[in-house]
Amino acid sequence: MQKATDLKVIPTLNGIINKVFHILGNKNSSFNDLCNVVQYDQAISSKIISIANSAYYSRGVEIFHLQRAMLTIGFEEIKGIVTALLFMDNILKKLKLKEEDLFGLWKHSIEVACAAKILSERMLIEDPPKAYTVSLLHDIGKIVLYLGVEDYGALLRDAETNRQDVSVLEKERFGIDHQEAGYIISVKWKFPEDFAHAIRYHHEKGYAGKYASLINIVKAADQFFLSPGNVSTTEGLILQKERGSITREMEKIMNFLQLA
Repeated sequence: MQKATDLKVIPTLNGIINKVFHILGNKNSSFNDLCNVVQYDQAISSKIISIANSAYYSRGVEIFHLQRAMLTIGFEEIKGIVTALLFMDNILKKLKLKEEDLFGLWKHSIEVACAAKILSERMLIEDPPKAYTVSLLHDIGKIVLYLGVEDYGALLRDAETNRQDVSVLEKERFGIDHQEAGYIISVKWKFPEDFAHAIRYHHEKGYAGKYASLINIVKAADQFFLSPGNVSTTEGLILQKERGSITREMEKIMNFLQLA
């Protein structure tokens, strides 16, 4: 496979999705900002209304309108749900990955996202919804490798079985890893700068750049699931203690997306 500059399989996003990601990455974004964009995506709007009428949020009165549904769910919660919907329905499914690969990528992404959100809350570092959103997207570079490499899923499974750093294996075999591929995607899709850096450096050791606190949260959450036996760090110990909360949060999201 060619180096990053020669990648030809990077998918594109429609304008609505680009706008939503910008809103999700801006801590000053408002309820109306998000509602004004989401309302133009019928699939997402319908799903949000359905979720608002679910057992998790229903107060006994059926909801038919998007704004009321979003108010019922709550702004911070809705940001996480919208991100999950975009990632699953508008990115992964449209790329037509193998079902096994699709579910594996989705499951790990939502595990890391839920863990990062809880870690951010417990350590009072970074904005928890932002940590969730970035973490959900942290492995997005793997999409390019899935699309461009026939046996990429096997490489991931080998790395997991042998407890090897997948980024090292990717560079050895392809001349590029999913961090670099993900960074190229994030630039093309015009993600916020801190999103792009977290995607680019979430496997790097000793990163001390501008977005170190956010990247370290993503990295800690990612490593917690890649190496579940290693809980010697403060972050690992917190996540081990909160494993039940992470599992419940993950199950809720998977139920929303009808993946449970």
